[in-house]
Amino acid sequence: MERYFLGNNTAYGFVGYYEETLKSVDPVILLKGGPGTGKSSMLKKIAKDAREKGYDVELWYCSGDPSSLDGVYIKGLNAAVVDATAPHATGADLPVIKDYIFDLASSLSHDILVKNRDEIQTLLNRKKQGFIRAYQHLKLAKCHLDNILELEMPHLNEADIRAYAAVLAAGLRDERPGLRNGKCRRRLFARAISPDGESNYYDHLRGKKIYRVVGGTCAVRLFLSELAGLIPCGTLALDPLEPSFVEAVLADDVAITSDVGHMTADVYENINLGVYESAGDKEAAQEEMNSMLIEIAFAKEKLNRAREAHLAAEKFFVQAMDFGNNERICEQIEKQLGLRE
Repeated sequence: MERYFLGNNTAYGFVGYYEETLKSVDPVILLKGGPGTGKSSMLKKIAKDAREKGYDVELWYCSGDPSSLDGVYIKGLNAAVVDATAPHATGADLPVIKDYIFDLASSLSHDILVKNRDEIQTLLNRKKQGFIRAYQHLKLAKCHLDNILELEMPHLNEADIRAYAAVLAAGLRDERPGLRNGKCRRRLFARAISPDGESNYYDHLRGKKIYRVVGGTCAVRLFLSELAGLIPCGTLALDPLEPSFVEAVLADDVAITSDVGHMTADVYENINLGVYESAGDKEAAQEEMNSMLIEIAFAKEKLNRAREAHLAAEKFFVQAMDFGNNERICEQIEKQLGLRE
């Protein structure tokens, strides 16, 4: 089982890779419905039932609330069930043929909800404003990140860093023929900027030969971006603040990453880029780093307020739900996937 985020809160707002991931998946079950309609609970049940049937699953978590699921990918069936509501809304490429839509809002009682219309609208507006404010802080955080890169770039031996990446990529391609002409490329996030702070998963490192890239922010970004361009397949784990930056390149049984979590030094090999960096204005760079972290902390606070508003609105929807109907929908989905007779 692996855990990822297919969408994230970034300096550009919400950025997701649902549609490009689901293009090669068949079938795709799309769940529609507002807060409190049981989408995450249904996804968790389907994941549990699939695992009990012996299938390996990939779990896609919600960056707005990491305790909630946004999707489940059942590898042995090449099937996915996903929350298809905003902000990670995705459409049906081939309705009924490949993609199937189930509307959990059909389990809601209009008569119960309409009594609390004004309160619900106020809470949803508060949630929206929370995200807007969070993204403003993340945009400011990116400005500080850009300043760090600008301070560090003149003090790098850029040509040697690119050459180092080229040598490593050539070695990986020589040892692994599948990397030479592969065209399959996935993009996702192994960590999220969330209301809980920074949420990290390291499942992508399990069972792999790990290279840990060590150096300044700019050197590491340059090395990993260059490496990603030289290996046409595999998976890229992206930076949640600036998704154009690569945090890890996963190619076959190898992981080249800037973050190894709590793994001990005996399970990875260091790629030290410090030899290609000369001393710059480290004090100025550290000031920018501190300012970036402060803005991210402000963003997390606003994301938490958005989540609180969401949870408060959710209570009204839960009161209006017919969860018996949800159980029937879940049974229908699992039959379609072959998880039950």
